[in-house]
Amino acid sequence: MSDDATYTPPKIWTWNKEAGGRFAAINRPIAGPTSDKDLPVGKHPFQLYSLGTPNGVKVTIMFEELLEAGFTGADYDAWLIVINGNQFTSGFVDINPNSKIPAMVDHSGDKPSGSSSLGPS
Repeated sequence: MSDDATYTPPKIWTWNKEAGGRFAAINRPIAGPTSDKDLPVGKHPFQLYSLGTPNGVKVTIMFEELLEAGFTGADYDAWLIVINGNQFTSGFVDINPNSKIPAMVDHSGDKPSGSSSLGPS
């Protein structure tokens, strides 16, 4: 590293797709959606968009525990978001700009509200 404290970012960022191995293609140095696709919406108030990863199953376990305890307000529909580019669709990025799972939308109010594993969106 040089002693020069000034940094000038490049005018065009380049992405070396070859670096990083098998999963390099899913971690992109870009923000926002890469395709236009709405998320499916079921009949229950809560819509859960997730995958069977350790973080992905935590919300499912919570909902199932609430339902088992008799809390009927925890009815939900679960939708599979495969981490192969589906997390970069416009519908998913709208509810979770970080494109991480799990993400959830609450349709019980007048206006649907979304949240992600990293906080409200």
